[in-house]
Order: sequence, then C-alpha cells, then structure tokens
Amino acid sequence: MKYLEIQNNQLHNIDEITFLVPDEFQESVRNLMITGSRMIALTAIDRADPKKIMAAFLNSVDSTIQIIGGEFANSNLEFESWANEFPQTNYFECELAEQFGFVPQNHPWLRPVRKQNYILNNKPYEFYKINGDEIHEVAVGPIHAGVIEPGHFRFQCHGELVYNLEINLGYQHRGVEKLFLQSSDSQRITLAESITGDTTIGHTFAHCSAVESLTKTQVPLRAEIIRTVSLELERIAMHLSGLGGIANDIGFALPSASYGRLRTLVINSLAALCGSRFGRGLMIYGGVRYDFNQPIVEKILQNLLIIQKDIKEINEYLFSTVGALARLEETGNVSSELAKQVGIVGLAARAAGLDEDIRIHFPFSAYKFHGISTFHLSTGDVFARARLRALEIDESIRIVLDLVQNISTGEIKNNQGKFSDNSFTISITEGWRGEIVHICFTNKNQNFSQYKIKDPSFNNWYGLSLALRNTAISDFPLCNKSFDLSYAGHDL
Repeated sequence: MKYLEIQNNQLHNIDEITFLVPDEFQESVRNLMITGSRMIALTAIDRADPKKIMAAFLNSVDSTIQIIGGEFANSNLEFESWANEFPQTNYFECELAEQFGFVPQNHPWLRPVRKQNYILNNKPYEFYKINGDEIHEVAVGPIHAGVIEPGHFRFQCHGELVYNLEINLGYQHRGVEKLFLQSSDSQRITLAESITGDTTIGHTFAHCSAVESLTKTQVPLRAEIIRTVSLELERIAMHLSGLGGIANDIGFALPSASYGRLRTLVINSLAALCGSRFGRGLMIYGGVRYDFNQPIVEKILQNLLIIQKDIKEINEYLFSTVGALARLEETGNVSSELAKQVGIVGLAARAAGLDEDIRIHFPFSAYKFHGISTFHLSTGDVFARARLRALEIDESIRIVLDLVQNISTGEIKNNQGKFSDNSFTISITEGWRGEIVHICFTNKNQNFSQYKIKDPSFNNWYGLSLALRNTAISDFPLCNKSFDLSYAGHDL
C-alpha cells in the first residue's frame, strides 16, 4: 500500500505523491479504509487535466493525513466503486463522476451532487422509489418560505411514517472552486468569506491557512490567538442560533427568544473587533487586520460573562421541561454504527458517540498549545444534538475567556511570501458544524491548478436522510434544525 503521510497545513511537492495505475490505486484506497481511515477528498489535482486524481484520508489515531494518487488514461476514467463496502465514499464518487467524468463501476447509487436531475453524460436521473399500494410521496421545495435556501426533499411515506427521504441540492451552484483559480489574492479572501454566510470565520480560516502554507508565511502568535477567539465566538453564536431554532420548532417561545438575545451579544462582540457581526474583513494572509485593545477586550469579557450566567438558567429550563424532552428524545436517531459508515462529521458525529474533532486530533493555530475538552453523547437523536450544543457553548466560552485574558503581545500580521510551484497543501479547521477542508494545488507557474472545498454539510446531509427513517414526517423540521446544515456550503 503506497501512500504519503502529511500533517495539517503542511506544504508538499506534488512529485512526492506516487500516482498508481487504476487497479493498484483501487486496492490501495480499499486497504487504507480497512484500517479505519476516513475519506475527506477524492478529486483531480489539475482542473484542466483530470487524469491524475488524489484520494485523501484522515487517521485520527496518529493525527496524519494520508494521500493516495491515481493516474488514468484520458480514454478510460473507470474504477471499481468502493461504496458498496465503504458507504463513506458514496458521495465523493458521485462528485468525481459529475465534475470530471469518472465512472465508478458498480456504484450502488450514482446520483446528482449539484446538477439536480442528471448524472454521467447528462443521463436523466430518477429519484429512488418505494413501491406499494399504500406508499405515497411528499415533495417539499426547492422553494421554501421565508429566507430558507433552496433544496428539494422527497419523502416516501406510509401514512405519517417516513420510509426514505431523498435530498436533492445544487440549486445555487456558484462555481466557487473555479472562481478561486481565476481570482486575485484580495478577491479570494472575499470569496472564502462568502462560501457559506454562517461560517465566515471557519472557511476564511481554512483558506488563509492554506495560502500561508503554500507561501511559507508565518502567522504571529497574537494573530493566531485572535483568529482562534473569533472562530470560537462564531461557534458560540451559531450554537445559540441552533438552540433557538430547535426551541422554536417545538413551540417553546421563551427559550427560543432568550437564545436569540444571547446570540446578539456574541455577534456584537465580533463587530467590536472588526466592524462586522459575521467576522468579515478580519482575516488577511499572514495574520489579521484588526487588533484587540482594552475597550474591545472589556466588551467581549462583559458579553461572555452575561451569556455564561444567563445560559445556565435557559438550558436548565429547556432540558428539564417534560414537554420539550418528549419532543427531543428518541427523535431523529442516527446510530454510531451508521454515522461511522457514512462518514458523518462534527457535532452530529459527536452526538452519535464518535470521537471527531479537528481541534484535538489535527490541531491548528492556537489549539496547538491551548488544551480543549470535547464532549460525546451516544443517543444520536435531536436531544443529543441539542444538548451537545449547550455543552460546547460552555467550553467555547471558557476557551475565549482564557485566551483573551492571557493573550501575548506582538505583531498581528506578517508579509505574505511567494507561492511555491508544483505544490499542494491540505488545510482543515473545525467549524461549528464540523470539519472544513480546503485543498490547494499549484502548477509550475505558481498559479492554482485546483482548489477543492469540503464543507461539513457535504457529509451530513445524508445523515439527515438517515435520521428521518421510521420517523413521523411532522418531525422533519425539528430534525432538519438539529443538523442545521448549509445549502450554500454544499452547492459551492
């Protein structure tokens, strides 16, 4: 088995990858997954010439990223699908087929990723169907009420009971990955901030870290701490939003409004730092644009101490109310076994008992020297996903208070270096949903030849489908909010 082991945010030359013939590539990938590694990418290394592809995996045991290369003839882009044995590869194979024309032979369920109604060679796609005299379908979307983004949900039901939910996305495909190849440095940061609006810090962090690796740019320690603080503030804000949404979906207005009030304090703290409540404009290559001063630090501390005090009472009210627990517990279950098989990540994985947190297993930035605690619950239901949000908010508040009160002095940015040629890097951060992956390749002219993005929603939309099986269709809004996934982060 031939593979290259690398670290998070480490620069490597493309020539270090051994590109195997298809049969050997196929077997090497399979052998790596047998040992427990989890796929995070399956992509061409050059968008204009896709005959060379790379499969990337995480090994949490020794905190390494494993790279296997494969080289195919232009006339024969076929390989035997791994998805029958390892369902985690299913969607990655579908994406590779859709983007570059590869054919995963004997794939169990080749379906659109972002083209909606077509698969290989523009063949019409037929939705999965369950036959039976009493089976009926319910189609929801892609147009939804209010400000919800577009997505199509097709339920196969027997009465109120959902047998299968198929989710079809791709209605706002913006060509983000291609735009990264065409944009200037200043445009790329704006583009990273726009990948998904509720994860501005998470995606920009991953993008800047990738570029800094490719340009051998050292980020000052003070800037690393400011970045980490902003990432944890984003986590707190979005977990509060998620808890408010869950409370709202069960008709529990008081905690819903209270979580919303606290969220405002968090995003106002980001605004005090950089002028944007969502963290736009904060990060630049080599560091950050804005520094802490005493009034900003005092504002953040004041807001977090209010949140820390108030959220205890709100959480106790929500999680001790019998009516709320009746709606949350044993609703939308995803077992640990299923979560592992399909490659669910982030909070949804931890709620199902899996040990998945990039901050611990593949530490980056200030997490390299600042210890954190991670939490796991085993039930994999709406309750677990809600309760885990509450636990993670407490831990994130502790992290921010510690970092802000003990921040080192020094510069907040360094000049960006020159791009390395014929090189690549993989940058992984832990956003509030889960792992965010940015993979960059450069050519001999020091330009991007490929830019690949994986939002945690790419993994977890199928987890939502699994959560709805044998669940009442009326529980869909609650299950959906408990995952709280991004349409934009998937569609790219």
